[in-house]
This record gives sequence, C-alpha cells and structure tokens, in this order.
Amino acid sequence: MGKVIPIGALKDQKAVKRGFREWRKRFPSIPVLDASTCFADLPDGVILFLAEDHENSRRLMYDLIMGACELGSGYEFEALPADKLMPLLDIYFILIDQVRFECMRRLGWIEEISMGEKSIIQTIKDAGQGLHPALLKLPMITSKHPAYEDLFKGQEMDHRALIRKYIPDAVKQFKRKIEDEPA
Repeated sequence: MGKVIPIGALKDQKAVKRGFREWRKRFPSIPVLDASTCFADLPDGVILFLAEDHENSRRLMYDLIMGACELGSGYEFEALPADKLMPLLDIYFILIDQVRFECMRRLGWIEEISMGEKSIIQTIKDAGQGLHPALLKLPMITSKHPAYEDLFKGQEMDHRALIRKYIPDAVKQFKRKIEDEPA
C-alpha cells in the first residue's frame, strides 16, 4: 500500500514547488529550496540581489508570493484587483523587510531577526492569514550599526525610522563586502 501523505503536507509541497519555481531557474547554484528554507540559508549574492529591490528582484518575489498562494505567476501580480493585491503587497513588504534585515544581520548591524528562523514559505502563509505582531517586530541594532550612538545618546529618533533610514547604506555596504571577499 502507498504512503499516506497528510493533505496539509501535500499543499505545502505544492506551495514550495510553485513558489520557488522561478528561483530555481534564477539561482541554480542554491542546492535546496524547500519548505524549511529561510532567508538565513540563502547565499550572500541572493540576499543582495533581493535587497537591491529592482524590477527583476521584485518580479522574483512576486512570483514567489503568487506561487506559494496558488494565484498564478508573478507577472500577474500588479494586474490583480485592489482587494486581492493589497494583502499580497503586505506579504511583499514583510518579505523585503526580512531580506534587508538579513543583510543588516550579516553586516553585524542588528541582533537576531524576529522570526528569522521561520521558513520563507511559512512566513508567506502566516502573513497571508493576517499581520501577526511578530511579523512586524523590528530587530534591535548593535554597536556596529552606524547610528548606534545616536539611538542611545538621547537622540529623539524612533527605532523604526532608524532601521529603515539605513537600509540603502546597509545594501551598499553589503555589496562592497561581497565584492571585497575572495572568490
């Protein structure tokens, strides 16, 4: 008799297959993209590609979301009606935050990322069910962060604004770090 597979596991397998379809084409060097893959598992080059947020990286993220949610291709993302698009945009912004936080974590600028060990597919599924507070929690900066002194010397800067303000600098520095590493 054949092996019994729970329906939930089968749905997860399909979400992974569809969600990572374009990722497998774009990043054939990644050995495993599965239900347990989290952003911390991805190579520096992939994190940089996604963090730079250009048309190609957005399309890849859209395709991941659309595939994981069983809604079609990433090329259809922006053409969705507003009532379907808005929740997907929330998921996109959560994912792009996670990518950028991972970039900052690898620079040593932030401490652990809340839910950073959660798989990419599970993050999409959780975000699709509503914006859980843990998905929106920002990591704390470390003493290596360029604005560490400002935050802790009584400057009236909101932690959320501080993290977001330095995203472009983090991406640039991360790119330099990758370029400077020996091949």
